[in-house]
Amino acid sequence: MNRGFSLLEVMITLVVIMLVFVASARISVVTAQSGRYSEALTAASVLGHTTLVRLKGLPCESPDLESGWHQDPENPIEYGPGQYYRFWQVSAAAEGIRSDVHVAWDEGMRQEARNFGSFVELEQSGCPHISFSGIIR
Repeated sequence: MNRGFSLLEVMITLVVIMLVFVASARISVVTAQSGRYSEALTAASVLGHTTLVRLKGLPCESPDLESGWHQDPENPIEYGPGQYYRFWQVSAAAEGIRSDVHVAWDEGMRQEARNFGSFVELEQSGCPHISFSGIIR
C-alpha cells in the first residue's frame, strides 16, 4: 500500500492554489480600479450637471452663452478624487440655444486632461470625459 502523496500530486496542488491566488489578486486590482473610476465619473457628472443648470439660469446676453467653445476659467477644478476640466459648446438650434457641456479628468494610464481648444481635440486626446446636452432657451 502506498501512503501519502506523490511529489507530482503536491506540485499540481500548489499550481492550482497559486492560480487561485493570482486570480483573486487580479480581481481585487480590477475592483479597486473600477471603484476609482466610478468616483471620478460621479464627480464629473456633478460638475457637468451643475454647469448645465448654471448656464440655463444665465441671461441671454451673458458672455458664457455666446456661440462657440468655452473653457471654464476655474480649470483645473479640484473636486472629489482629482482634477477636472470643464468646457461647453454653445450653438444655435431650432428650439433655441443649445449647450453641450463636457467634463474631462485624468486617469492613471490615459492621456492627461488639459484645457482643450475644441471638442475634436478633446475626443482625440483619449482622456476620459463625460458630456451633457441641453436646450438653454
